[in-house]
Amino acid sequence: MKNLEICALMPHPSSMIPEVGNSELDKIKNTVAAAVEAAKKIKECNPQTIILITPHGPSFEDAVSISVHPRLKGSFAAFGAPDLVLGFETDGLLVRHILKKADRLGVNIVELTDDEAKNKGIRLELDRGALVPLYYLTKAGFKGQLVHISVGMLSYEEVYTFGKAVQAAIGSVDKRVAVVASGNLSHCGSVDGELNAKGREFDLKVMEAVEKLNIKALLQMDREVVAAAKECSLRSIFFIMGVVGGLNAAGETLSYEAPLGIGYGVSLITLQHKPKETPSAKP
Repeated sequence: MKNLEICALMPHPSSMIPEVGNSELDKIKNTVAAAVEAAKKIKECNPQTIILITPHGPSFEDAVSISVHPRLKGSFAAFGAPDLVLGFETDGLLVRHILKKADRLGVNIVELTDDEAKNKGIRLELDRGALVPLYYLTKAGFKGQLVHISVGMLSYEEVYTFGKAVQAAIGSVDKRVAVVASGNLSHCGSVDGELNAKGREFDLKVMEAVEKLNIKALLQMDREVVAAAKECSLRSIFFIMGVVGGLNAAGETLSYEAPLGIGYGVSLITLQHKPKETPSAKP
């Protein structure tokens, strides 16, 4: 699948934004530097569309949701920067392919049209989970289209299956696509910012699993550890694992830190378009 070259896991603390973070920016300088690097590498692949999945958009217990409004925008007004506004055109063609492939795999999707959003009392706008990664992508020069997906509360296995549907949809369009999974890791720090033992265990296991593209390790994680971590990233990660599942890909950790009592990880997954080498048969 040559039109998918790169995927990324990116966190979304508002303090990553220079216009918002102020003094906290220095405390997460490794995360900021990694986000800049990830955005640069994504831009170098010259994607025409970015598919972004966020844990903080419209959420449903039994479905993921996908925005179909022709243009989405959002601002950092809630964080004291009302003049910082981002807007993107929705890739309607890719959205239609995603809906079709997801339906074939039995994944429940809420299609957020204007009427559907109004009926459910939902504002069609970019949430903070989308805005922070998109800020860095915009700074790197991305000006293409967007597919905005909210992960919802489906099981991990269903979210992975949805990722496979998105992989199939990407393969059905003639354009270059990048995929970004937004999510913070554990949220269980003490007053001084130190993570507890289960939070640290969760973070390190997840970052290793993403780097090694080890879906089995994620599925076998201790549910008590997962619950204690109070994370908002695992479903986004299962999604991106589905997107690259079965493809020749390599993971790379760009940074991990938790100075503010929340784990922030930045990872890249690069697709290898050369065929996998198979051992030659012995004579």
